[in-house]
Amino acid sequence: MHTALRAFAVLAVLAAPFPATAEIVPEREDCMRPSPALVAALFDWIGAASGYEVAGVKTDPPAIFFCDEGDVLDYPGGNALVEPGERGVYDYEARVIYLVGPWDPEDPRQRSVLLHELVHDVQFANRAWECPNATEWEAYKLQEAWMAEQGLVAEFDWLQIWFWSKCGQTPHP
Repeated sequence: MHTALRAFAVLAVLAAPFPATAEIVPEREDCMRPSPALVAALFDWIGAASGYEVAGVKTDPPAIFFCDEGDVLDYPGGNALVEPGERGVYDYEARVIYLVGPWDPEDPRQRSVLLHELVHDVQFANRAWECPNATEWEAYKLQEAWMAEQGLVAEFDWLQIWFWSKCGQTPHP
């Protein structure tokens, strides 16, 4: 089950202080950097599938770093823990994508994580959102469509994603 593919918007709720932040490095032996051509192709797909303008983000893409489960990411609004099973995180203020290692651009499921985080970059470049969480539903729907084109089944927990997509609401048990 790939329910752990959440972006920064979901992690923002975890902004409580943590003991220490992880050292995030751009290069790692177990992570192959996505090529500029791959990033551009994913932006093109997002533009075609969503109708969003992507020219600006293609010429100035977000930074991409690698991290591990359990790392604490230092964000302007506080710290966020990379939860077990989490595969990607997007910091919309700094325009930084964190891919959880190990990461291989040849793996289409891992490419779908990058696509999801790039969707967030496009979303914030194109419109104002009620809250960061509101971007999640659309990002997952686009990720699901891309995965289907690759012959993959997205096994997302849509009820959980619906809750993640809510602004200012605590889900009622």
